[in-house]
Amino acid sequence: MSDVKLIYQSSTGHAYTVAKAVGNELNTEPIDIYEPAVLADTDLLILCIETRDGKPDHDLLDYLDQLPVNSIKDAALISTSASGRDYTELAVGLLGHKGISVYPKRLCLKSSILRLFRNRPDESDLKEARLFAREVAAACGQ
Repeated sequence: MSDVKLIYQSSTGHAYTVAKAVGNELNTEPIDIYEPAVLADTDLLILCIETRDGKPDHDLLDYLDQLPVNSIKDAALISTSASGRDYTELAVGLLGHKGISVYPKRLCLKSSILRLFRNRPDESDLKEARLFAREVAAACGQ
C-alpha cells in the first residue's frame, strides 16, 4: 500500500473510535489533528471527523487550511453527527482549494448525543466505516 495517512478530530471520542477501526483495516495509525504529522507526498488522506451544529469543528477547518498545496493526491471523509447528516461541505471545499481530489462518496455515521443514540458509533457503524475505507483505498489505487 502506498502512503496512506489517517487523520482524526474528535472531541467526544466518536471519530477516534471510527479512526481506530479504519486504521486497523488499512494497517495505519490514526493521527490526531493536534499531533504533528508530515503529510507531504501523501497518496491518500482519510479524515475521520465530528460535526456539530451543521459544520465541522473550527480547529479542523484551521488544520485543513494549513495543509500543503498540491502535495496530497486524494482524500476521503468519514464524519459523525447526531443527526446522521453529512455536514462536510466546508471541509471538502478546503481540500479542493489545496488541490486535493476528494472521493465523491462520503460516509456519515450517527453519533450519540446526551441520551440519544446511545452507544453510537456501534459495531455495525464501525463495520460500515471499515468497508468504506476498503472501497476508497481500492478506488484510489491503494
